[in-house]
Order: sequence, then C-alpha cells, then structure tokens
Amino acid sequence: MSTTDPADRQPDPGADRASRSWLSRHGPQTLVGALIVAVVGSGVGALVTALTDGGDDDSKAHLAAPSSPVTTPACFNASCTGVDPKDTRCGDDAVTIADEWQATMHVEIRYSGRCQVVWGKLTGAQVGDTVEISTSPSRRQRATVITGHTKYTPMLPAGRQFSAQVSAVSVKGDADQRIPVGFALRVGADQDDVSAAAGPVAASDSFRPGTSW
Repeated sequence: MSTTDPADRQPDPGADRASRSWLSRHGPQTLVGALIVAVVGSGVGALVTALTDGGDDDSKAHLAAPSSPVTTPACFNASCTGVDPKDTRCGDDAVTIADEWQATMHVEIRYSGRCQVVWGKLTGAQVGDTVEISTSPSRRQRATVITGHTKYTPMLPAGRQFSAQVSAVSVKGDADQRIPVGFALRVGADQDDVSAAAGPVAASDSFRPGTSW
C-alpha cells in the first residue's frame, strides 16, 4: 500500500481554472464589493438595533417622567388664621362670594376652596379707612389702609359650614363721593354663597389660577 505525503499533493488544475474563470468574468471589484456590502450590512443592522433599543428606552423614560406638580398652599383652614393670603397662594383659586357698593367704595368677602379660608377686601378706599372680617365673636381680622385705595384682611378659617361678615369703615368720609364720616359698609355670606358664586369648581376645592386677591 503506497502512502502519499500531503506535501506532495498537487493542486487540482480544474479547480484552479474555475477560480480564474470566475475572476475573469466578474473581476476583482465584484469580490471586493461583495465583501464591503457584507461588512456594511452587518454594521447597519447593528446600528438599527442600537437606535431602536435606544428609542424604546427614551420613549419609556419620557412616558415615565412625572408631570409638573401643582403648587401646594402653605397653609390650610385653621393654620391660615391671621396669615396674608398672598404669602400662601390661597388667593390663587379665590372667588368673591359676596360684595357691596357705596359710590366708589367696594367691599368683598373672598373665599379659597383649596385653603378653606375667607378674608375681607376693600377697594375705592381712602387712607385711614378700615376693613374687618369676622366668622364668630372671637374670630376677627382687621386691616387699615396705609397707602393707596385697596386693602385686604388676613385670613380666617372657613370649613364646610361657615358664616362670615365683612365691615368697611370710611373713617374720614369722602365728600366728593357723598360718603359721610364714619360710614360703615357691610356684607355677609355663608357656605351656600360659595356654590352660587363659583359653581362646583369652588365647592369641590379645585385649583383655578388667575383670580385677583
């Protein structure tokens, strides 16, 4: 039995001719182009996968991002007693639940459902005039006009059932408006006036920005 050393084996002339024939027909550019297409195709596939995965992550992150929180008032009900409504954002949802006029003198009862409080407001006033709100004989807040023509009192708590009265006094009077010295302008309101003034929005303590103090 004869043994042939692999090193002594001669290349197959037919296979060599076939390779040369393919190259002569297609040229080396075709081979190089096929290799480039294969490499580029693989890279594009990986890039598309990465972009798709990243897009999913971004979308999930966007959907999971919390919405901007609504600003919470600094006090509520009894803790607002004697506090300025402007300093607590209680005025952001405030509505006028009762008001009264005398010439240019205007008095209002302001109510905040979010804070469950009331306060008195006086406009068309003169320096020295006073405005006072009370919800009981022992619960009262008073303010005096120091400058300008508008003044409002600190707050008083107002629960689901309450009664409030506001009194404004023209201390020096106003001859031009025929308001006598010491004239008092009064107005009252209770929980029933909340629904009448603002409907279910105020009654349900919902937030509604943009109202005046």
